[in-house]
Amino acid sequence: MEIRDDALGPEALSEEEIERDRRLELLLDECVGCAPSPGPELTAAILAARPFAPWEVRRARAWRLPALAALGLLAASLGVFLAPVWSLGPAAAADLWLRVIAAASSGAVGAALAAAPALVEKTAPVLAGLAGLRPALAGLLLLSGGTLALVARRLARRPVRAAAAPVERG
Repeated sequence: MEIRDDALGPEALSEEEIERDRRLELLLDECVGCAPSPGPELTAAILAARPFAPWEVRRARAWRLPALAALGLLAASLGVFLAPVWSLGPAAAADLWLRVIAAASSGAVGAALAAAPALVEKTAPVLAGLAGLRPALAGLLLLSGGTLALVARRLARRPVRAAAAPVERG
């Protein structure tokens, strides 16, 4: 049999070659159609012979340690989250969590303020061509800054209330 470069397409083939190709495809289709399908025994044998990889799901034993670690992290997270509720009460715990969230986001605000000069330097040429948009952007910036300042001021004024001392029974 001759190996050909059929980059030109099927129109470059002769009628005889096209008929031979069609008969070969029919023969292959018949062979595939009448061949017995491999049963579940073959699949089981292949899976049994294949070495086990730890990232596979088929053995529960391999997932015991990661599942325990995830459950431990979840339990620790819930414990840290619920500890203020148990010791301070729900209102004080909510206030504490608002302060924690404010403290966590203040780092991002600081980074944004540090990047502000570079942002102004890069956006100034763009905004110079959009004269009608500048007052709207300035108003939006003032509104968001005022809202941030108002929230920060309210959080700073709220006192943290301690939980009531337990009453001793005697």
